[in-house]
Amino acid sequence: MAETQAAQPVRVAPSGKVYRQIFDAEVQLVKSYDKAKEKPRASPTSGLLPLVHEGRATTGTGILTARQRTWIEGMPNDSTIENPVLYRKAVNLISDRSKEAESVTAAREVRGLEDVVVAEKTGSDIIDRIAESRRQRHESTLEDMHQELGVISTETEPKIASLGETLMGYLEENDREIDDLLSKIADDNVLIDYSLQGLRELWLLVASQSSVRRARILELDSQLQKVEDDRMEQISEVLKTYAKTLEQIAHLMAPDVQRRMEKEAMEINQSVLANKRAYADLFARLMTADVEREKKQHLQWLDRITDWRELNTNRTIEQFREFMQSAPVVQPPGADQVLEHLLMEQQELAQKRMDLLNSIKDMKPPSSTKTAVYEWYNALSTVNEQIDQLHVQYMGKLHGEYEKVCQECLTEIEKYRELLITSGICNQERSLQVVNEHFLPLVGERQRAFEDKLEAMDKALEELSEESTTQLKSLFKFAQGGAHIWDVHEIGLAKQERALQEKLEACRHSHDAANQDREANLDIVMDHMRQDSTEEALQNSLQQALTMLGVIKEGYELFHREQVQIVKGYPSMVTEELTNYDAGLCRFFGVDRNPAGPSKTTSKTPRKKKGDTTARSVSSMSTSSFVSTKQSGTSPLPAVIHEVLTTKKGTTFYVLTEAGEHGIPPEADSTSDPIFLTESETKEQLPAYIENVKLFKSLFVELKKHMRMEFLNHLEEWTGQAVERAKSVVAAKCEELNSELDLRLHLHSPRAKRIEMDVHNVRAAELVMHQERVARHCKGITTALNELKSRFSDLNTEHNRMFEQFREHIENMEHIFINATKSAKLVSLTNSLQTELEKFMDTIRVSLRQFRGFLDDTLATLRESNARFRMSFKLFSDGGNFSPEEIEDYRKKLERMANKIDSAEGFVMADLEGMEARRLEQATEVVNKFEDRFKNHLMDLVFIEKVTRWFTNTQVKIKSEVQESNTQSQTLHNHLNRLERRIDALAKPNLDKEQLTPQQLVDYMAEVMEAVHDRSLYLNCLKEAAPPPEPAPAPAPGPTGRVGFVDGALVQPGKGGKQVAEDASISVIKNILKTQKVEAGGVDVEGEDDKTTAARAATTYGDERQRTGLRSVATSRPPTSSSIATSLKKSGRATLTRGDTTLSMVSGAGGGQQVKRLSGRRGSKSKIEKRVTVFGEGPYVTTHFLGIVRKILSDALEGLFNVGEVYYKQKGNRTPTRPENIQGNMDDFADIVVGKLQSYQQQADEYHNACLQEFRQQLVRLEELVADVPPLVVAELLQIHLGTVGGSRERVEADFSHRVTGWDTEKKTHENDLRPTLGHPQQAGELQTLCDREDARHQEQLKGIQDNNQTLQDCVSQHAQTFVEDLSKMGEKLLLLYDNLLTIDDVQTGRIDIEKFPTTTLIRKKQAGVDLNDHEYRPTLPRGSNTWPGIPADDMVLQKPEEKKLSTKSGKKSALEKKSKTKLQVQKPKTTAAVSTAKTTLGHSSTVEARDKAYQDYLNKFKLSLSSIADQKTAQLTSETRWTDNWTKSVQKVKDLY
Repeated sequence: MAETQAAQPVRVAPSGKVYRQIFDAEVQLVKSYDKAKEKPRASPTSGLLPLVHEGRATTGTGILTARQRTWIEGMPNDSTIENPVLYRKAVNLISDRSKEAESVTAAREVRGLEDVVVAEKTGSDIIDRIAESRRQRHESTLEDMHQELGVISTETEPKIASLGETLMGYLEENDREIDDLLSKIADDNVLIDYSLQGLRELWLLVASQSSVRRARILELDSQLQKVEDDRMEQISEVLKTYAKTLEQIAHLMAPDVQRRMEKEAMEINQSVLANKRAYADLFARLMTADVEREKKQHLQWLDRITDWRELNTNRTIEQFREFMQSAPVVQPPGADQVLEHLLMEQQELAQKRMDLLNSIKDMKPPSSTKTAVYEWYNALSTVNEQIDQLHVQYMGKLHGEYEKVCQECLTEIEKYRELLITSGICNQERSLQVVNEHFLPLVGERQRAFEDKLEAMDKALEELSEESTTQLKSLFKFAQGGAHIWDVHEIGLAKQERALQEKLEACRHSHDAANQDREANLDIVMDHMRQDSTEEALQNSLQQALTMLGVIKEGYELFHREQVQIVKGYPSMVTEELTNYDAGLCRFFGVDRNPAGPSKTTSKTPRKKKGDTTARSVSSMSTSSFVSTKQSGTSPLPAVIHEVLTTKKGTTFYVLTEAGEHGIPPEADSTSDPIFLTESETKEQLPAYIENVKLFKSLFVELKKHMRMEFLNHLEEWTGQAVERAKSVVAAKCEELNSELDLRLHLHSPRAKRIEMDVHNVRAAELVMHQERVARHCKGITTALNELKSRFSDLNTEHNRMFEQFREHIENMEHIFINATKSAKLVSLTNSLQTELEKFMDTIRVSLRQFRGFLDDTLATLRESNARFRMSFKLFSDGGNFSPEEIEDYRKKLERMANKIDSAEGFVMADLEGMEARRLEQATEVVNKFEDRFKNHLMDLVFIEKVTRWFTNTQVKIKSEVQESNTQSQTLHNHLNRLERRIDALAKPNLDKEQLTPQQLVDYMAEVMEAVHDRSLYLNCLKEAAPPPEPAPAPAPGPTGRVGFVDGALVQPGKGGKQVAEDASISVIKNILKTQKVEAGGVDVEGEDDKTTAARAATTYGDERQRTGLRSVATSRPPTSSSIATSLKKSGRATLTRGDTTLSMVSGAGGGQQVKRLSGRRGSKSKIEKRVTVFGEGPYVTTHFLGIVRKILSDALEGLFNVGEVYYKQKGNRTPTRPENIQGNMDDFADIVVGKLQSYQQQADEYHNACLQEFRQQLVRLEELVADVPPLVVAELLQIHLGTVGGSRERVEADFSHRVTGWDTEKKTHENDLRPTLGHPQQAGELQTLCDREDARHQEQLKGIQDNNQTLQDCVSQHAQTFVEDLSKMGEKLLLLYDNLLTIDDVQTGRIDIEKFPTTTLIRKKQAGVDLNDHEYRPTLPRGSNTWPGIPADDMVLQKPEEKKLSTKSGKKSALEKKSKTKLQVQKPKTTAAVSTAKTTLGHSSTVEARDKAYQDYLNKFKLSLSSIADQKTAQLTSETRWTDNWTKSVQKVKDLY
């Protein structure tokens, strides 16, 4: 308050003065603003309720809008989520655009003040009232702040209590869970069921609970820290908020407010530190208690492991005994399964074999062929072999199963042995003894029993296989004999069918040969009919063809009768074969239809004899079928009827036997089964694997009888079937022959009609068609020739019309020549005359050429058509259909048409000759008459265009340089932006920012300096020659320039950061290009005076300035009419169009005055020479902007004068064709040109000054940016060296830790070796040896501690010296680099607009005593050369004192306690080399400050490192001293025992 009251008199002006009036007016204005702002506000609460301020913890996240919540909940790279940065930029941009400028607001406020302000009273207490109001608001704000701090504490304390209660509840619950886990192994019965892994897993579960408990303790600690941090953040936000509020209230000065807030913060920090110490103590006690609990539970678990091993030893022995007596070992389940599978597969194969045996019952003709029987026997043999292979296979499997059981027993023995060893139940020797005495004998006995069983089984299966093979072979021979008889019968029937077919084929062959001859004769008659040339010849040939068709029909009927007769003899042939088959079958089966035996009167035909021979051969082949091989008629023994057989149809057959020979043995009918294997064994005593596959003899006898009965039944059925089949074959064949005859007659009947229609009538039509075709051809040629003559007449008419159009077109071009504004247009028009002439003649030539082509094509087509038509007449021998008489008549007519074509061609070609020459002569005459009229128009228009082109080119060149300058400026601006982004990325790294190193930043800074130096050279703005920066890579090209010309001024360089399309200079360039396209017809100003002309020029100038939105750099006022009028010379009134592309010049002396040549006028010559040197004399410097512009203007002036001189010489005394655009003499022309180019020079100078001011601003920004680089570079160097020294120290300490571990091991060994018995006098030598070893270890450890301490100090010292050297080099490099930095003091000042300030600002400056007319620039720090001192080089150098010998004798404890630290010696101050720089910039100052700060930080770290090394050494020596004292006492106690 005292400071505030002391400052009040300074702010009060004398009453009644002007400043006091202004101040009172401002106070009133502020009050009115405050009232206007407070009017729309309505109090949300009544006056009875106090306003309660809620903190951030109460509001939570409810203050966020829906858009902000979308930003928070969205993913980082989600393209559908709006970018908040872009949204903020857009909002700020809209706000900035809508925001009114401060200067405009201030101006409006000042305008609103009254002209005369009368003070209401002589004195005012406004200051006191303001101070009192501020005090009250200040105290109220402090109360609100304390209230919010109290609310924060109230909300935080329940959270801390809740966290503690949660942890204690969890620890109690976890203790119960651990007790439950350990109680599982308390009972022995439960313990024995556990495995060692299970016990270990149980302990892992208990141990895992420890890690979870500690994690929860750590989590509690972190949560407490987080709660405390949250509270600090909330308090920090509250303090920041209220600090700003208090500063805004301004009851106290800002430093006083800060001190008050710092005091509050200090008290809060002390409380927070006390809380954190309490948290740390709680954490330590919880962790210690948990470790003790875990140790106790682990000892309990180890005791139960020992009990578990004893119990499992006894259980393992009992389990092995039970295993040897188990059923899987005595009766292996694998062997039983193999036998079961054997029986199942035996049953399947036996059933399959029985199905095959039963299938022979169905084997009767016609399926009972020898092939079928052979296939049946092969299938039966295959099944029998499969049964044998099955037996062999399963014998091997049984052997393998028994071997597997024995191997499993051995494996189980090894398994139990391994179990005993690996589980720690017994040792290896005991396990071998148990195996050899108990396990192996039982395994050998079981193996012998298995081998005896397998041998008996193999012998029985082998005998069974031999018996089955013999029985099956006998059955096969019996079946093969019956099949052979049927095959012979089928072969006989097939031979009879072939004989029938051969007879039919022979008859058909003879008929086909005769019919072929008749068809050939008919074809000859048809060929004559096809080539006849008259109607009479065609009729005769038709009659001959009809007669021959009748002869062919009679041959078809005779052939049919002969084939029917042959087919009807087939049934008698089949009956003969059936008789032979019956006799052979009865002989094979030993049966006969006659009970007295076979008849002796058997047919003696050759075929029957052959059948008998065949039957005998079959009987001799089937020796095992018991059928007699002798013929019935020659047997000397009487036949005896053994059995009578009756077929299905009732036919009786008698089975005969002869004296001991029989077909089927009689004893086969007995029901008794044969004895198998041995005579004493019965069927029920057979094993299951034998009974499943055994075949009995009764089965084979039954099969043979069944087969015999099937053949006899088939014989009765087949006899009737064969006869019926033969009759059906005859009927079918006769029907087939009848159908064939009907088909032949059906196909033969329409042939007569087809001959008449297809041959006779076709030839008659061809003769008529030939005549009509020739008549049409002649008529077509005549029509084509008439059309050709008609087109030639149309061509002449078209050429006459085209010539008239050409002449009218040439005459219509006259007004274009008169009104043309471009010489190129006149030249093109002149050239177009010849073009039009050529175009006209080309049209004539094309039409003539097209008609000639049409004429040639038409005549060629007619001639070719006539020739092709004549060649199309071909004889029948050449593939045509003309006769020789027809061809001769038609050729004469075509020759007459060819002569008519030749006469038409001669008539047309005679008129075409000379038509092109006549048309060319007419068109050339019209063009030559037109060209003689216009010449002077072209010369004047060419001069106007040359002058315009010089001005345009000059503008383009200057614009190009402006473009280059803008590109440099934009590139430099981009460099500065990128440098700022990189500095920010390095100072505040983020994944979204560019990743780079400080060295890369320094390199890029050098590139920026080089770009700045290039820019200064281009602007030629250096006060004195500055050394160029070190070479750096060329910067990337910047955006395109954004500057263009307007009528009176150059556009200022575009603002940095804008896009090209947004800059106003682009629109200016577009307007210039548009105005250059306007026609060159200027404005007539003859009737206007100088004042009117100047007014129009000023108006045009102002319109352009308003349209482009730009203003002049040199002045803020538009040019006056007098200044513009001065630029227009009095000798000739002239104006420039808006585009500056067309001159409008009028001679001051009149258009009719004659002008002499410039070479003869001495006065004019001297004037021109003066005008030529208006931009200075050459040579011009073209390395900077203004020099290049002057060179461009000088070249343009010289070129324009040369063009004007040449034109006026050629023009002579004639009047210009365009007097409104061309001056009458050279002097007037020169004045206009010089004035125009001087205006260009003025615009370039203004633009150069604008670039210079922008460049100065960029230099200021660059100097501020590069000042941020040294702290970043030096900070990285400091971090690298600190990391290096830390790593080196860790490696040294790790090596020493390994050595300490070895010494501790020796201590433990010596402690164990120090037994009480060593105290006996007899063990004195051994005790002394032990003491000597301990003394040696003690000396070695002391020396190791000293060496480690010295190594650590050397390491820290060496790294410190390296850091000092690197830091010094880095600082020197940066200082020298900043010498290349251009500053604002190194460049010219240029013309600077006086900055305008608001009235309030001027009043404040006036009150502060600041000179309002002082606009000079003053640097922020003294410039000029400077010498920067180095950094201390010996502050971190260690000097070792003389080492003192350590006493190793016991009792000298004080010698071990002496310090052996390496002391920091004080030497003379020594620093690194000082650096002299040519400049003093912010970068130099920042570099030295960053260097000194880094050095001081490293020095502090260095001292802390030496202190920690010394403390570590002291602790190690103290520990070793304590151990030595304890050792000495222990040795003495041992000695005192005796």
